[in-house]
Amino acid sequence: MKNFLYDFFVWCAGSDRAVLDQCGQSEHIKHAGYGGLVIVPALLGACSMTYALSTLTTSPLIYVGGGVLWSVVVLMFDRFILSTFRKSEVWWKDVLSITFFTRLLFAVGIGFIVSHPLVLLVFDDSLEQELTTMRIESENELRNAYQSKLDTIRQREDTLVSQVNEKVEYRQCLERLLLFEMSGKDTTLACGTSSGIKKYGPRATEIKEEIVGINKDITMLREQNAIISTKNQQELTQLLADRDKKLAEFTFSTNYLAREIALQRLESRPPSGKVVLQTKWFLILFFIFVDILPVTFKVVTKYGEYDRRLAKEDEVIIQFTHAHEREQHEKVRKSYIDHLATHRIHQIESNIRDTDGEDYDALLKKIKPYLQ
Repeated sequence: MKNFLYDFFVWCAGSDRAVLDQCGQSEHIKHAGYGGLVIVPALLGACSMTYALSTLTTSPLIYVGGGVLWSVVVLMFDRFILSTFRKSEVWWKDVLSITFFTRLLFAVGIGFIVSHPLVLLVFDDSLEQELTTMRIESENELRNAYQSKLDTIRQREDTLVSQVNEKVEYRQCLERLLLFEMSGKDTTLACGTSSGIKKYGPRATEIKEEIVGINKDITMLREQNAIISTKNQQELTQLLADRDKKLAEFTFSTNYLAREIALQRLESRPPSGKVVLQTKWFLILFFIFVDILPVTFKVVTKYGEYDRRLAKEDEVIIQFTHAHEREQHEKVRKSYIDHLATHRIHQIESNIRDTDGEDYDALLKKIKPYLQ
């Protein structure tokens, strides 16, 4: 089990096992440590993606499988970053090299992606409370949307009642005025003035006729309002049924995006929002720091025996490559020379066969170009 873990850590570090086996124990420990540092972001990535997917689905197979897959992706990325970085003998040259900066930026990006779901996981209880508040607010918004329509209908109904009440109050005033008129009391009310003559005279008759007319108006108005009120009640009943149906069908999403919005609400709420914002960025920077640890440690650690042997092996490979290239070039050149010599011999033999009694000078002139 111990050897397996060691082999696995060395593999995670992307180290050349053949070169490492030629080094001392300290180099083995150092590279196994690199591998351990690579595994940590991968484990955090598994937790991060598992939580993120659990907000989108309730299937354990999906969010656990997604978490494992993402951890493998993070492991491969970090292993590639670490294995492709070669140290030089001067550490500050490594720090200032474009090779280190590109891998550092890549590691920072991976760290940020891994960190954000973990931040939401840390604030999970607070986010659940905020999501409950958001759900209640959404339900209230739905109720308020219907409430304005319900209030409009109720206002129309109140208007109908007030119209009838105004007529009834006016009739009551006339009835009081009639009593004062018949008793001979001189008085003034909102609906008129009595004559002060104690008898059933013209003024009493006028008031009586006005009462009869107002009774007819009240009866007619009540009949008209009854029709309108029935329609209002039907509309009111329909709106209430629609509202109750909407509320029954209402579902509030608590997915990843909703949690992100809830976190923003917590950040913007004084005075605790400042603490939430500071904690959020502390966690993000911490997880980014964890992800850049492997390549950073590899840069700042001392140039060791493994690095020297690896550099020497690279030099041997380069020298072998150059020697191989020279050998291939020599083979091509020799082949070309042999081919050219063979061609010249064939041409000379052909010219000699075609001489047909020419003198030596003429023959020499023909074959001279092939003898140079």
